Amino acid sequence: PQNLGDVVNTANWDSQPCFSADGQTLYFSSSRRGGLGGSDIWSTRFKQGVGWSDPANAGPNINTDQEEMAPFIHPDGQTMYFSSKGHLGMGGFDLFITRKDSAGGWGKAENIGYPINTQADEINILISTNGEMAYISSDLEAGFGGYDIYSFDLPPVFAPANVAYLTGQVSDADTKEVLSAEIQLIDLITGELMVRCGSDPTTGRYMAALPGGKNYALNVSKQGYVFYSENVNLLNHIIGSDAVHKDIALSPIKTGHSFVMNNVFFETDQFSLSELSRTELYKLNAMLVLNPEIKILICGHTDDVGTEAYNQELSEKRARAVYSYLVESGIHPSRLQYKGFGKSQPISDNQTEEGRAENRRTEIIIL
Repeated sequence: PQNLGDVVNTANWDSQPCFSADGQTLYFSSSRRGGLGGSDIWSTRFKQGVGWSDPANAGPNINTDQEEMAPFIHPDGQTMYFSSKGHLGMGGFDLFITRKDSAGGWGKAENIGYPINTQADEINILISTNGEMAYISSDLEAGFGGYDIYSFDLPPVFAPANVAYLTGQVSDADTKEVLSAEIQLIDLITGELMVRCGSDPTTGRYMAALPGGKNYALNVSKQGYVFYSENVNLLNHIIGSDAVHKDIALSPIKTGHSFVMNNVFFETDQFSLSELSRTELYKLNAMLVLNPEIKILICGHTDDVGTEAYNQELSEKRARAVYSYLVESGIHPSRLQYKGFGKSQPISDNQTEEGRAENRRTEIIIL
């Protein structure tokens, strides 16, 4: 165990931590000074290279002048459950729910009600990822003594937002050995990191729960390996259906290896980078920084719509756009080359829109 330090911890009671799905925000209960009274719910956010932010109080919609504790933030990122003595309830500690509003703040807390809350103390609550089952601890007299654990079907009115599931295994592309790697899922529209997790070092398996109905960039990285990227489009994914399965094979960094940057986008017939591309280009830049010996060739490819001369020029300009981004980000030009191949190297059939989309690509070759 590693102490989180004096930015998060105080001489007072700091306890009951719960991480958000993106692995960046820690919610916890604390009796520190500066709260509304008793113990309050606070949050702190971790920033790479900086550390933990000063904890922020969750505010009067959640906290009162009495005791609030045991926060649980669901993987939907929008719904929090917690225990309170201060809000109007059945007696002792009761369980409450609050949801984020359109501005990103927490809405007014709502009592989950009887028969879940009773005159006894209901202190903790955990909600299954699919939002159907709840688990609580209570010191009801009907139990075995002290606090017992109970489960029940969560009424739909108190259910979190639906989430989609992404599962799979990470392995070495050459040896097939399972790998522990960092996995990130980023909302391509907002650029917001939605999930950050790791694959299990023993099995290589991972599972991520994230809001459905969105378009995501899936990035997987491990030092010494080429980062992996894929576009995971859940815009039309049926919420509550089977998990989306993605096994990921990471390739060791070596001369001659090539990979396609699946989340680098250009508008039709344009060569300026779309804002949706920034996340993926940042990962490419990070790989070059972590592995300073690497030199790369940036290859632009198009479909067969248009003349050969037009596609050649367009592919060259698109490859140069990626080159320029990396140079502006601090990568020395001596490590970078770029070249356009036009429509000369298709990887799919140009007779369908899906095939043409695959042929319009940015490819990286390690030199």
